[in-house]
Amino acid sequence: MKKGVILTGHGIFAKGLASSIKMVAGDFDNLRVCDFEEKDTYESLDKKILEAYESLKSYENVIILTDLLGATPFYRANICLRDKDNVHFFSGANFEMVYQALSLLDDDLDSYLEKLTSYAKDSIVYYGK
Repeated sequence: MKKGVILTGHGIFAKGLASSIKMVAGDFDNLRVCDFEEKDTYESLDKKILEAYESLKSYENVIILTDLLGATPFYRANICLRDKDNVHFFSGANFEMVYQALSLLDDDLDSYLEKLTSYAKDSIVYYGK
């Protein structure tokens, strides 16, 4: 299953996380970054999201990964793309979730989506003192 990933969040959250992914695992052609920076308006963020989606048209599914549920990047992505049958939304993005979204090979969409949530949760560990 070919999937594209749009990573969005407040400030330079998406650029920073994408930079970390690149440092550890290299470039991914299926990743697009759409930060919601202080200078941005809803319209400019919408434009970034729609352009990112259009650039991923060759992918069967597009995964939207955001920093916070219900916050502006999540909300605007949902408004822009909710009518697209091949788009799936997640919040709470962390390194493991983004990496797995980009690299996980799974032909079953439901299994893929379930694994993304599982990997993200499993990567959160309290180590202690």
